[in-house]
Amino acid sequence: MRRATVVLAFFLCASSAMAQGMGPLPGPGLFKGAPPPVSALPQDALRETEDQMRAKGLKECKVGDRVLAQNENRWVSAQVIAVDPAVQYPCKVHFIGRPPSNDASFVAWMLRPETERP
Repeated sequence: MRRATVVLAFFLCASSAMAQGMGPLPGPGLFKGAPPPVSALPQDALRETEDQMRAKGLKECKVGDRVLAQNENRWVSAQVIAVDPAVQYPCKVHFIGRPPSNDASFVAWMLRPETERP
């Protein structure tokens, strides 16, 4: 009986170790490098890549344009209040209904026309 308990304990520990990747290494060519990390947050699955944002974003912005801009991971209505082509983020926007302290600057492709809600 004692021997069966020891064998069972060894089997459980060995199978747990192999499930966690601590077992013997797979043969050559079966697994090259670690898989890319995947976020557990559900909203990250819906987040667009930079290439997708560039394709859907504006080409240029002008003062007075009504746009959508991301604020705290949400698309919010905003209005372009200043454009300074000499800086890295030339389009300064004011989020509608928010205080001026929340104003932010973006590159034009980071903004969307207000008619295209995501």
